[in-house]
Amino acid sequence: MKIHLLLSSVLLALALETSAQVTVKRYSPDDQTGQTTQTKSSSRQRVERYPTALKYNIGSFFAGHYPISLEQRLSPFITAEVGLGLTLNNTTDGFFSELLYFDNFFYSSSSKVRMGGSQMMNVKFFPSGDAYNDALYFGFFLQNKEHNRKFAGINQDFVSFKRTFDQGLMLGYQIRSSKQVMVDLSVGLSNRFVNFPKVIESTTIDPTTGELNVVFDLIPEANKYQTIGLIGGLKIAYLLKERR
Repeated sequence: MKIHLLLSSVLLALALETSAQVTVKRYSPDDQTGQTTQTKSSSRQRVERYPTALKYNIGSFFAGHYPISLEQRLSPFITAEVGLGLTLNNTTDGFFSELLYFDNFFYSSSSKVRMGGSQMMNVKFFPSGDAYNDALYFGFFLQNKEHNRKFAGINQDFVSFKRTFDQGLMLGYQIRSSKQVMVDLSVGLSNRFVNFPKVIESTTIDPTTGELNVVFDLIPEANKYQTIGLIGGLKIAYLLKERR
């Protein structure tokens, strides 16, 4: 009887010791597990396995803007993004310019589109500490963009431009749709500086053929002004670099 009691006590002690060593695991978006009871706070500070994201803004397609950017996760709370882009025909701005700036023929159908460029940077803050996961963020951004068009001048052809520089605040939401794919939705309000030389249109008659030709010229006075800008983004991101 004493032997059975002794064996039961030993087995019970082993069972208690084994159960004490069992920890609850949780799934993290990076296919890692952590201890829920003791390491929940420290898991927010762990290094993201994919700290670098390659992004393309498909939302700017109708603005004739094709930007690509790189975003780096600096911490669970902060990311930084820089990018370059190409610009072509801005159909959206052309539509509104014809309504608001009818005396400027920059978007005339007789002109030809020339490639321009853009540069941008932003810094985002994630209050929940879930950068690169499903999370709301706010931040600030800078963006410089130029659209170019070529015109037939009276004496020679020339190229004019519309240049905008934005500095403002943004609000957005990032969705981690899979292990290495992310969707970034954002909207921003900016203080916009515009440099928009005024192009005028006139007609001439060719003395040889008698044909009516449309020619353009630039008004020498500068046309610079400041306004409010509204910027939206729909970016698809691919997480590049895996950190072991």
